[in-house]
Parts: sequence; C-alpha cells; structure tokens
Amino acid sequence: MPEPTTTTSLPCEPCRRCVFHAWQLIDRDELGWRAEWECDTCAFGAPDTCGRDEGRGPAPGDVRAAVVAAEGTVLVDLRGGGVPALRAVRKVLGLPLAQLRAAVRDGYRATPVEAELIRRLITGWTAAGAAAPE
Repeated sequence: MPEPTTTTSLPCEPCRRCVFHAWQLIDRDELGWRAEWECDTCAFGAPDTCGRDEGRGPAPGDVRAAVVAAEGTVLVDLRGGGVPALRAVRKVLGLPLAQLRAAVRDGYRATPVEAELIRRLITGWTAAGAAAPE
C-alpha cells in the first residue's frame, strides 16, 4: 500500500511581474501603513495568500521607501515648535533622542501623511475635531 502524501504550503515568492503597493494612513490620530503585492500572472497577492501586510506606527523601511518613491517628502521645520512639536514627532515617528535633535536642527523629511499627522498633533487637532486634551 502506498504511503500517504503530505501537501506542504510554501511561503509566497513574488515573480518579476509582481507589483508592490504601499500606503500610509492616519487612523484615530495614529500613523498606520499597508503593503500589498499584486500580480496578474502568478496570483501572488490574491486573497488568502501572504501578499498583504499592515500595521500601526512607523512603516517598515521597504514600505516607507515605496511611499517616498511614489509621493516624495515634505520638509517639516520643527524650529520654534517647542515641546508640542517634539512630542508630535516623537509620537508619530518614534525617533531616538539623537535623531530628534537632528530633526529639530535640520528639519525632518517626512512623507505627506507623516507631515499631516505631525501638523494635526502640534495644532491640537483630533479626529473628533475638538482640541486635544492637555
């Protein structure tokens, strides 16, 4: 009698025709991101495959790089922003203190979504449209 065979599912591997899409978004005054592979040939990225990922907080390097390539960056000038600006940048980007100091000194090249969230947090804007609590 033949031995039963076992089906093994290997992780997805994108082909040369796969396209990587990446987004950043603001959800409830928090930075979020999504990434997806799409292909018309190998079905990578089709529903129920490993072609999608998402999360909250700063985007992984490959996702942020794709957003920068597609949308560019905005120079966020933090000089004169005081403590609210530092808190906003720290909350949105999670920068270590040395990078935060450099961002205050030189400005920070943010994606448009990062810049918008920093602006909202500095000015006290919230998703509900009310002033942020002190």
